[in-house]
Amino acid sequence: MKKAMLGALLAMAAMGAQAATYQAVESSAVVNGTIVLAKDGTVQTAVVDDPAKYGQPIADMVHNAALQWHFQPVLQDGQPVVAKARMHARVVLSQKPDGNYSARIKGVTFGDDDPSDTGTLHEAERDKKIRPGYPAVAAIAHVQATVYVSLRVDRSGRVVDAAAEQVNLHADGIDGTEGMLEHYRQLMARPALAAARKMTFVVPTTGKLAKEDSWTVHVPFVFLSGANPDALPVWTTYVPGPYTPAPWVDKPDADAVDALADDGLRIDGAGPTLIPTASDHG
Repeated sequence: MKKAMLGALLAMAAMGAQAATYQAVESSAVVNGTIVLAKDGTVQTAVVDDPAKYGQPIADMVHNAALQWHFQPVLQDGQPVVAKARMHARVVLSQKPDGNYSARIKGVTFGDDDPSDTGTLHEAERDKKIRPGYPAVAAIAHVQATVYVSLRVDRSGRVVDAAAEQVNLHADGIDGTEGMLEHYRQLMARPALAAARKMTFVVPTTGKLAKEDSWTVHVPFVFLSGANPDALPVWTTYVPGPYTPAPWVDKPDADAVDALADDGLRIDGAGPTLIPTASDHG
């Protein structure tokens, strides 16, 4: 990993951290790309979207890590097939005591909302403009956040339960104690949950997920003060909130909760299944 490139990236991301007094500030980006799986579940090819956007050393790190991943074979009519999937990797930058910089892949998720895929859930087209209201107090204080919400969806496509699993407060505008941070987390979570409960989904009609009584969907809601809500910078600096899995989630994954594209969805049980190894996040 090139020190100069990582140093420049971290310095760029850390500019927003100057207003924060809380220790656990994190700088990261979600690196998006595509993988192609062989019939045995190994990765044949991995491509990172627009490598220059993240910095070539970061793109190379994700690319090389992806080539080492191993998945459960993707089956079609009971037979393994070559499969293509979108990938989203949360890469975290940190400065070491010796002044050098390091990067690590915190978590990965796979898949995107493909309306033609009848084997998974899709957000109803009419609901794609649903946005949570921005709390006036937070907007005045320039507090920004990403709220990661878990939804339980029934067979009619309605949301029957919702929980905020993690709230990351963007460093700009944050200055206070843990009690103040928790106040803002709850403040931002409330409108995100209200918006999430209004969402509806088209449910799967084929494949293994079609047999389920309900499904769990993970959705990020982004709050940007005085900015285009779709214009979150590639590299962001924030105070990561504690991870609290939704009560109904069978296999909680703290590493994957924020490894989502900002406009993406993650459906538990959908997409290829990564076989964990000791080097997955190395």
